[in-house]
Amino acid sequence: MRLNTELVASRWDEARRRWISTLRTANGEETFESTALVSAIGQLNDPSPARFAGDEDFKGLKVHSALWSDDIKLDGKHVAVIGTGATAMQLVPSIAGRVASVTVYQRTAQWARPVKGYSDPITEGAQWLLAHVPFYVQWYRFNMFWRYGDGLLPFLRKDPAWPHPERAVNKGNDRHRQELTDFILSELKDRPDLIAKCVPTYPPYGKRILLDNNWFKTLTRPNVELVTDRIDHFAPDGIVAADGKLRQHDVIVISTGFKVTEMAARLNITGRDGRNLKEVWRDDNPTAYLGLTVPDFPNLFVMLGPNSGPAHGGSVIFQSECQSRYISACLVEMIENGIAAIDVHPAAHDRYINQVDAEHEQLIWTHPGMTTYYRNKRGRVFSAMPWRFVDYWRMTHDPDLSHYRQTRDGQQA
Repeated sequence: MRLNTELVASRWDEARRRWISTLRTANGEETFESTALVSAIGQLNDPSPARFAGDEDFKGLKVHSALWSDDIKLDGKHVAVIGTGATAMQLVPSIAGRVASVTVYQRTAQWARPVKGYSDPITEGAQWLLAHVPFYVQWYRFNMFWRYGDGLLPFLRKDPAWPHPERAVNKGNDRHRQELTDFILSELKDRPDLIAKCVPTYPPYGKRILLDNNWFKTLTRPNVELVTDRIDHFAPDGIVAADGKLRQHDVIVISTGFKVTEMAARLNITGRDGRNLKEVWRDDNPTAYLGLTVPDFPNLFVMLGPNSGPAHGGSVIFQSECQSRYISACLVEMIENGIAAIDVHPAAHDRYINQVDAEHEQLIWTHPGMTTYYRNKRGRVFSAMPWRFVDYWRMTHDPDLSHYRQTRDGQQA
């Protein structure tokens, strides 16, 4: 482990079957050689600050939420939050009670699921059970995964016979829509002016589902305003929306997500025959076999790569466990069988991607009429995994190296 070290570039040396990486340290640049190269930066790592006309004119503090610092002082300030995704839903309720005002600028309304005891501490008795009772942890984890993961996926599958595809993808999904709508209406019963702004028009779970953190209740506070008009421009002392009104702000928090399509391509990785990963994944269309390996990039593994992000629930930690096991098993098999390098067969890669795309055509994330960071500009779902977690566990548990081109002592098989 090397701290305070940045990867500048990495290239595959075919003759030596090594990754040659350039590292930047406090003492300058140096070269590092390795048999394998693993990107573990995932998908949500490079902030994507939205750009607005006149944003250089704003005289107050402007910060992307991913670059938050504890020394930011908000007490008594007039704060703007741009975006209503997962970050904003956590941020706004946590600051609304100590700022002069919060103005939330929303492009798209979000479905949020109520969770009883969202912030409750784990009781002493529950901690004892988790620590001492055999298999209690495994049972608890399975229960959570099934209820909020694989057990949910059937409700996200399109039913071609369903007569109301504009509001849901099947009967069960429509029932979820009604339950979530009823929850929003109950939270906003004293603010009917907010209802039209807060009830989404697309099927629930079509975008990343959020967990309510008193979000809707917070919107009813007298010092909180929800603006759904498009932002026109920034002014020196605030933001002017399409309604022409200047809203004054001391701090603007930009919660507009990340450059999701980049993933490992932002690391300047060059594989066999000079192929750069950024070029291979051009047009915002990253692909990888099992979300892990790419043709012509031997011994490269990209954790939480394309189409391996959890979308129907579950956990990134679970995905990391599956992928870590797969990578380790590949390396062990290479060592035990004298294999110097592996890279996935293009045919195996393409066959897997076709299966992913075909499955996504049956699922909610290809539903028209909404925007989601799961899809690229052409509408292809590149980020989210279409499989059940138990299926992905099975796919990645035991590597099948027959799907890979193998190099032994300079000979490729």
